[in-house]
Order: sequence, then structure tokens, then C-alpha cells
Amino acid sequence: PPALVVVAHGSRDPRALTTVTALLDRVRALRPGLPVHLGHVELNAPLLPDTLAALDARATGRAVLVPLLFVRGHHVKRDIPALAAGARTPTRVAAPLGPHPLLVDALHARLTEAGWPDEADGTTRRTGGVVLAWAGSRDPEARADTGR
Repeated sequence: PPALVVVAHGSRDPRALTTVTALLDRVRALRPGLPVHLGHVELNAPLLPDTLAALDARATGRAVLVPLLFVRGHHVKRDIPALAAGARTPTRVAAPLGPHPLLVDALHARLTEAGWPDEADGTTRRTGGVVLAWAGSRDPEARADTGR
């Protein structure tokens, strides 16, 4: 199979790397024969160019880059494809994670857990506030994705 390269944005918050690492561990457990690698756009190691260079050095065959990003912003449309094009390993770039109905379902479940009224039965499970934040983008497609 082609190598799976999970492309995370990167963060100054160390919890982000812990979360991404846990996700990759889960993917590896579910697909033990699949080579799974991590590359960051910025802020954390390994950076995507380093991950791609390591794949080139191993002559792994092919790779699929999966951006752990929610919208079609600058990184998805420009940065990641440019890095993929520069790799010697034949590389394809998948679409970002969102917008996708499964993400909406997951968000609804988390909101309900945090106290948002459940539409099915009108009950509230817990009380508390919910903050949904987005870094924002000037890209019209990224804004459209967020609106969906």
C-alpha cells in the first residue's frame, strides 16, 4: 500500500502534538500493514519536507498526504501540493477533512455532551459553555467550507 502521511498544521500548544500522535497510533492499530507517517506544515517536528525526504530516502513507492485540516485554505491549496510536487516519491494529496457530515455528527455529539439541548428528546445532559473557534482565512473557498 502507499504510505499514509498525515499532515497536521502544528501548534505551540504541546497538547496538539499529543492528540495527533494518539490519532496516528489509532490508525496504526486499525491498519497494522499500512505505513503511517506524520508531517507538520509548521511549528512542530517533523516538518512535512523532512517526512517527504525520509520517504524519498527509503524509496517507499507511493504516498498519500491527508491534511488534518478542515477547510480548503492556503496550506491545502498551495503549500501541501507544492511540497508533494517536489518529492521524488510519487505523491497524491487527499482533500482536507472538512467540511464532512461525519465531522458535523461528531461536533453535535460533543455539543450535546457539553450541555447543548438534544434535538431528539429535548433534554440537556450537562450545563456549561461551548466555544467553537476558527483561525479564519481570506480564502473564499475556506470561508465557504466554514459556512457549510
